[in-house]
Amino acid sequence: MKWLESCGLGLALCAGLGGVTAAQAGCDNTTGVPGEFYVCKPWPAEPELSISARATPMPGSQTGDVSSYSLDVSLQDIDSGWTLASNYKDCALFSDAVALQGLQIDTGRYRLNKEQRAFGLRVLYHHSSSAMPYEKSVLTLYRHEDKEVLPLLEGLVMDESHGEFGWGSECEGRSRTLHRTLEVGSGQRNGYADLIVRTREVSTKHFKGRDGCESRDLPPRNTVATLHYDGQRYALSKALKGQ
Repeated sequence: MKWLESCGLGLALCAGLGGVTAAQAGCDNTTGVPGEFYVCKPWPAEPELSISARATPMPGSQTGDVSSYSLDVSLQDIDSGWTLASNYKDCALFSDAVALQGLQIDTGRYRLNKEQRAFGLRVLYHHSSSAMPYEKSVLTLYRHEDKEVLPLLEGLVMDESHGEFGWGSECEGRSRTLHRTLEVGSGQRNGYADLIVRTREVSTKHFKGRDGCESRDLPPRNTVATLHYDGQRYALSKALKGQ
């Protein structure tokens, strides 16, 4: 398949782009490439820096409904616009029936120790269907080290909702909504603070009632998980990745 072949070119292209540390970049949230997603935001924790993320369709990667995107996450000097550190990856994101919808920069207070702060990138996905609607947001945390932006936590599903409708009538069906929060804990391992993930999951039944379409939420399911830094990253279970 062509999109797989294009992903195989990643090492050469990454070598050409990953080492660039003095490329000029403005923070105006515009892009001139069709199908590209771009977002830029000042980093309140580091007032001299802005954060940008760019997802670009890989050449020749589209096969039917499937497309792959390279992802470039970088830090710029907020005054000059020059790139100071970056992380580039070929075929980092994929879009199929569940389409890539956008990017959001997360500048929450992720202070991992006295010197190190992290920032996040949320990738948004959406499937528009009256019978089987679906959407989710997926978070990756990054840290700044010299001329690199390094991932610390990858693929945490923060929000997810989906449903199945139209079994017997347009009113009948079921849906599920999941929401997570991420906060810095008081514990520490390998020099980095623990991260606390709180999950709230609600299932809903939809049915035809006396006055039309009605719904009823089932009791919510709340869980808490603690993530420990293993010296390189915060490992995630399959459940937290939505697998």
